[in-house]
Amino acid sequence: MAQKNQPSVSGFSVYQDKHGRDVYYDFITKNGYLILESNAGQFSLYQKRFIIPLIVFALLLNYRIGSFYFDIYIAALAAIIVLVGLEFLFRFRFLRSLTVIPNFRPERKTSYLEQINETNEKNVLLIKALLYLLFGVLLAVYAFMKEITELELIIMLIISVVICIYGIIYFVALAKRKK
Repeated sequence: MAQKNQPSVSGFSVYQDKHGRDVYYDFITKNGYLILESNAGQFSLYQKRFIIPLIVFALLLNYRIGSFYFDIYIAALAAIIVLVGLEFLFRFRFLRSLTVIPNFRPERKTSYLEQINETNEKNVLLIKALLYLLFGVLLAVYAFMKEITELELIIMLIISVVICIYGIIYFVALAKRKK
């Protein structure tokens, strides 16, 4: 089988085997799971399974339905439910639908920046970097403008910093990109 030039997915725990196929390595089961181009989009969604609950949390803290206001406990509970649900779907539905490579040993490990560069075009990297930074900064500005408790402000600022870090990672990947 010929090796392919570009991976269809990237991220943490994603490697290529000796045939050039994308494989997700699960540290819990010590198995590899073959990721085909047909299920790469679904895999990309599940890779964000730890970020999506943060977004749900931030949105619920700032959402009102009439006079009902989601407090920090309800928002945290909803985020935990989303996290557990996504992890359950990932482990017990999605991974089971993939081809298992038992006792997979990662052979070709590339850095996260290299993976980002391999799977994104230059313009896409720039747009993602700018949008992540813009969203992070706007979220921080919104948190300061809104009348919220100190704990909610700290949580919103932590989420904002995490989002900005993603933007910086994309800028660094763009800077290290080979022409």
